[in-house]
Amino acid sequence: MLASNRVQSGLDFVGADNRTGARDVTAHLITEHGHRDLAFLGGPPESPDAQERFTGFCDALAHAGLPVPDAPAATGSFTEAGGEQAIRVMLGVRTPRAIVCGNDEMAIGALSALRAARLRVPADVAVTGFDDIAASRHVRPGLTTVHQPMRELGERAVQVLLGRLADPAGPPFSVILPTEVVVRGSCGCAIPRQRRRA
Repeated sequence: MLASNRVQSGLDFVGADNRTGARDVTAHLITEHGHRDLAFLGGPPESPDAQERFTGFCDALAHAGLPVPDAPAATGSFTEAGGEQAIRVMLGVRTPRAIVCGNDEMAIGALSALRAARLRVPADVAVTGFDDIAASRHVRPGLTTVHQPMRELGERAVQVLLGRLADPAGPPFSVILPTEVVVRGSCGCAIPRQRRRA
């Protein structure tokens, strides 16, 4: 369920802009690094976040005039093990030049699987994640990812809950917070830096 559909469901919603975040990190791989052979490593198909992130990936491909897939190249759980397994499935079919992962844990699992396959990141395959968990700063190479404002998401969720308790019959309230791309070494950038959305 995309964010707009969540709003239309009549339920309160607080979340991050998954679609724009995935679009932006994919666009970085295309515009900054010139990659044309990209694949998306998706999370659980029933996950709204996974769906939105895949949609953002497709948006960036379409904007660049590249072929848009009907589905992720492979899917798995939002875990390191899920990422490793999905990469093994993907590599059995093709080895893309860049892989956009549905979240950081999957990306970290992907790094391990690629290393086991003797593929270098980012020299052979660029990899990105989503979430900006603490571990993404400590893997080697550092993981290029999409940062979610987790503290603000929690604060807004409490505000929405308190508002709902004060007015149970009020209209649904929706908060979608912006994300930002955090560039590290796994995409091929030589100098770690932050790239903020305009």
